[in-house]
Amino acid sequence: MKYLLIVISLVSCFLNVAYAETAEQRLKTALKSLDNATANFKQTVLSEDKQVLQQSSGTVAISRPGKFSWIYTAPYEQQIIADGSELWVYDVDLDQVTVKPMSTGLTSAPIMVLMKQNEINSDFTVNEVGQRKFLYWVELEPKATELEYSRIYIGLENKIVKAMELRDGFGQSTQIVFENLRQNVIHNPKVFQFTPPKGVDVFGGS
Repeated sequence: MKYLLIVISLVSCFLNVAYAETAEQRLKTALKSLDNATANFKQTVLSEDKQVLQQSSGTVAISRPGKFSWIYTAPYEQQIIADGSELWVYDVDLDQVTVKPMSTGLTSAPIMVLMKQNEINSDFTVNEVGQRKFLYWVELEPKATELEYSRIYIGLENKIVKAMELRDGFGQSTQIVFENLRQNVIHNPKVFQFTPPKGVDVFGGS
């Protein structure tokens, strides 16, 4: 009986490792599909008791590694542009631009997960959640403590990223759903370039 329990435990461990590897591989394949992509997104921020605090929508363009354009179009316009070295955040209503190095600017941004080119398990512990409704979910547990989010969930459909949920330490969650995803897009280089409009205040940079 003792040996049987040991065997069962070993098999259970091997199965868990296999699932983790499968989840990680699926995620890496899904992220690879975003090397040159565009999509629409809808973003919802929920309180701890699941009350809607904020809703927004917009478009995203990605050119991995290092370049993206994350544009909020409603209810307020905000542009977040990464050109490979600097991250620009333009609040249209405030006539204000903030610029900072990408190495420091992506720490808490939801899109930073999608931009990962290196081994995902160097920054996150990858866990399989499994199938829920129409999507297969993977959980990412950040290894760094300075991130705003304590848990990140990515929903996949046929190894394509369809949704994200980011949970912070205060019980709030940010849910993002991607629609009209287009892969292998040939981007206009200007999509990832930003020049501050005349008259706006610019903070940061050299």
